[in-house]
Amino acid sequence: MVYFNILVKILKRFKIFSKVINNKIYYTVKEVTANLKDLLERNFSHIWIEGEISNLKQSQTGHIYFNLVEEEASLKCVIFKNHLSEETKTFLKNGIKVLAFGTLSFYGRSGECSFIVKRLSPIGKGLIMLKKEILIKKYAALFARERKKAIPLYPRKVAVITSLFGAALKDFLKVGLSRWKTHILVYPVRVQGEGAEKEIVRAIRDINLYFQDVEVIVITRGGGSIEDLAPFYTEDIILGIKDSKIPVVSAVGHEIDVTLCDLIADKRCPTPTAAAQEVFPDASLVKERLEALSKKLVKLVSLKISEKEGRLFEYKLNLEQNSPYKKLQKLETLLKKLNYQLQMAIKDRLLFEEKNLRKLKEKLNSCSPEAKLKSILQKIEFWKEKLGYTLQKKLELERKRLIHLKTLLFSLSPLNVLERGYSIVRNVRTGAIVKASKEVSPGEKLEILLARGRLLVKVLEVKNGDKA
Repeated sequence: MVYFNILVKILKRFKIFSKVINNKIYYTVKEVTANLKDLLERNFSHIWIEGEISNLKQSQTGHIYFNLVEEEASLKCVIFKNHLSEETKTFLKNGIKVLAFGTLSFYGRSGECSFIVKRLSPIGKGLIMLKKEILIKKYAALFARERKKAIPLYPRKVAVITSLFGAALKDFLKVGLSRWKTHILVYPVRVQGEGAEKEIVRAIRDINLYFQDVEVIVITRGGGSIEDLAPFYTEDIILGIKDSKIPVVSAVGHEIDVTLCDLIADKRCPTPTAAAQEVFPDASLVKERLEALSKKLVKLVSLKISEKEGRLFEYKLNLEQNSPYKKLQKLETLLKKLNYQLQMAIKDRLLFEEKNLRKLKEKLNSCSPEAKLKSILQKIEFWKEKLGYTLQKKLELERKRLIHLKTLLFSLSPLNVLERGYSIVRNVRTGAIVKASKEVSPGEKLEILLARGRLLVKVLEVKNGDKA
C-alpha cells in the first residue's frame, strides 16, 4: 500500500490524470506501469551509476545479470550479450567497484526497475586489484622463489628508496643504526600519487648504475589506503625490480598489504622496522656469537693438538719397535743363512748329476750304435736309388697319359667346334644356352659366342620348326 501511495504521489507530481470515481483517484496497473516506464526512460536515460557488483550470474543466452549495491541500496542490472566485450569479462567479479553507463527501464510485466548497462569500467580499489590479478598472471614466472637473490648477512652499504618526510625513513634509520654501523644511502622519491612508480624505478636504475658498491636496496613506506599504495601495484615496479642486479627488500604498507612490489622483491618485510631488522644484523648478538665461536675454536684446536700429540707418541713407539736398522740386521742374518743353504744345495746337486753322467757314459759305451748306424745307412742308400728309378718311370708314364688326354680333350672342346664355323647362343637375361627357337621371344637380347669374339643381338622374329 505504501509503495502504491508513493506511485500516486509521483503521478500527481508529473500531472498524470486518471479516472475519478466517488471523488477518489484510481489508476489501472497498466496505466501506472506505462507511465513509470515513460518517466524513467525519459528522465534517466544515458546516465552513469557508481556501485559494487553483487549476485553476478550469466544466463544460458549469454546475458549477464547482477546488482549494483551501495550500503542498503541495490539496483538490478543487465548487460545484454551484444554489449558484452572481452575486456568487460576480465573484471566482472563480485565485490569489484565499477562505474556503469546505461539506461534505466521499467518492466511492467514483472513490476521491476532495471539498469540496462552498455559500458562498464572498474574504479578505485576494484581497478587496482583487477590490475594486480592480471599482472600476477602475466609475470608469474618472475615471482618464483628460484629467482630470488640472497640478502647479504653483513652489508657494508645499504640504499633506502622512500620519502624524506615519512615516518618509515625515521623508523628504518633508528632501528638500522642501532643494530649495525654501516653506510646508508637515502634516495628520496614520492611514494604515492601519479608517476610515483616511475621515480622509484628511476631510483633503482640509478643506484645500480652509479652506486655499484651498494649491497642491498630497501624500498619502504608506511601504511595507507589501497589507492595510496597504487604505485606499488604497477607493471613499472615489477620490471624495475626485476632488472636490478642488487638484491631488493620491500617493506610497503601494513602487514596485511601484499603489493606487487612485495611479490617481485627478493625479500618482503611487513614494516619498515622489520626491514631494518632483516637487513641489519644485531651487532651485540654478532659479537656474542663471535666470542662464543672463538672460545669453541680454541677448545677444538686444543683438543686437536692433544689428539695429534697422542698419536705422535704412538708413532714414535711404533717406529722404535719397528726400526729399519733392526729389520736390516734380521734380513742380513737371514740372507747369510739362505746363501749357505743355497751353496750346499748346488754342491749336492752337482755331485748327484756328475755321478749319473758317469753311469750314462758307461752304458753308452757298452751299447755303441756305430755298427747299427752303418747298416742303416746302407739300407737307406739302396732304397734311395730304387725310389729314384721308380719315380722316374712313373713320371714318364704319366707324361704320356697327359699328352693323350690333352689331345682327346681338344677334340671334344666346344671351342674346337667353333673353329669349324659353329657358334654358342646364350640368353642375356637368364644366362642359359639356347638350344631351340621356342626358348626365346621376340625382343629378347642374345649373346653369340664365336671362335674369336662375341655378338650381342636382339631377336626380331621367332620361327619354330623341326631340327634342321
